[in-house]
Amino acid sequence: GQTRAQNVVRRLATNLGGEVRVVGIDGTILAAFGHQPAGEVARYESTITRNGQAIARLEADLPSLVGNRGFLPLFNLSLFIGGVVSAAVIAFASIFVASRLTDPLRDVGDAARRLRDGELGARVSGGGDRESADLAASFNAMAERLERSEMLRQRAASDIAHDLATPATVLVTQLQAMVDGLVPADPDNLETARSAASALGSVVAELNDLASAEAAPLHARPTVVDLAAAIHEAESALDGLSRERGIRVRSSVQPGLMVRCDPGHLSRVLRNVVTNAIGHSPDRGEVSIEADTVRASLSSPAEVAIRITDAGGGIPAAEVAHVFERFYQADTARGVDRRTGRRPGTGIGLTIARELLAASGGRIGVERTGPDGTTFLIVLPGTGDGGEPQR
Repeated sequence: GQTRAQNVVRRLATNLGGEVRVVGIDGTILAAFGHQPAGEVARYESTITRNGQAIARLEADLPSLVGNRGFLPLFNLSLFIGGVVSAAVIAFASIFVASRLTDPLRDVGDAARRLRDGELGARVSGGGDRESADLAASFNAMAERLERSEMLRQRAASDIAHDLATPATVLVTQLQAMVDGLVPADPDNLETARSAASALGSVVAELNDLASAEAAPLHARPTVVDLAAAIHEAESALDGLSRERGIRVRSSVQPGLMVRCDPGHLSRVLRNVVTNAIGHSPDRGEVSIEADTVRASLSSPAEVAIRITDAGGGIPAAEVAHVFERFYQADTARGVDRRTGRRPGTGIGLTIARELLAASGGRIGVERTGPDGTTFLIVLPGTGDGGEPQR
């Protein structure tokens, strides 16, 4: 395109015996050829436009033909100039259009290479047209997600290393002390070792569950489940954790309320979400579990809503959308254990809950959050037929 435009300028200057220039709207000379004619000089100018917008200016300094070549030569010259100017307009408009199309692609390519080389802060600014702006917005959204994932991965590596190292150290120390005869192998010391081994196994199990959930689609075996019984089972399983913190877990479930889901998945979901609520509540606080039937409309099937509310300080509005991302843990006081100063858990419990619910046709979200606590809403398909629960 640019070579063709330069050829047009050269041909015009040669045929007319003067100097021809194409000047950008900022005054930059884009192309020029020829020399200033001797004697009287006539200046010809023409604006190069595209879609009504000026993109350049064609200037020509030519020998004066007025008065000594007559009207017809001048008319022919005008026609010639008009034809060549039209060719120049087409050539330079092509360059302008090609530039507007290729520049955003070139910018995205450069930013992609910077991302590949580890510069996760690489971003692009969109062009003036909608397509370029959409391309830039999509690329920037992808780059931001990559940057956030890497930040979460690095932080999770540190937290998980601590979560693995602490019980492992306790276990090894306790066993070594018993082997060396420093402490007796009595029930209390054996329970300390067992508790450390259990904590170690819990972290490994969570990581394994997450890997399984993301490696392949989860296969649920939905059946009719008594929700009150499932919630009571989760409360019993977490009784030791809640009593250690002096936290009361209170449930209010309509008797005989049934849901259709995988019973094993539901058990894990309830334990994960209630554990999260306990971990983010203050000592001697309260966690509530409520369940009832909901229906979006008279014609829609009945669903069951489970609300689990903690007594924490709430989730910042900017972080609500990220709570179900793997390894996410709040950067605020809500996410810090008041006794240890560390964030509780590995940050994958809610991610696993979301994957398990999706496999059974359910869903989970943050219904509300504020300084008096956060409510997670779990929605599961109802039975609609009063079927018998899974035993």
